Amino acid sequence: MEKFLKIETSTRPATDPYLLVSCSNVAHVYSATATATSTRVDYTDGTTATITHAAAVGFDVRDAISAAMINARKTMWQRVASVVTLPKVVSTITLA
Repeated sequence: MEKFLKIETSTRPATDPYLLVSCSNVAHVYSATATATSTRVDYTDGTTATITHAAAVGFDVRDAISAAMINARKTMWQRVASVVTLPKVVSTITLA
């Protein structure tokens, strides 16, 4: 069953501030440094989701995304999207 993280972004309209990030077929969640301003989710098919956010502290955003994906995969099949509050403000999510 497909699962998604529903992440609020500061640049989306207030009426619909959320974007979905898939939790399926994740190869890994990557952040270049402990204080990076972006975290990338790499998928097994070669696509990526880049989450741009305020500067991380000790990989806190990467760890929060990883934990949220694990928790989302544990939920019942009827719960497709899980709202996630990350430790830093997210400005954009780019899917490529």
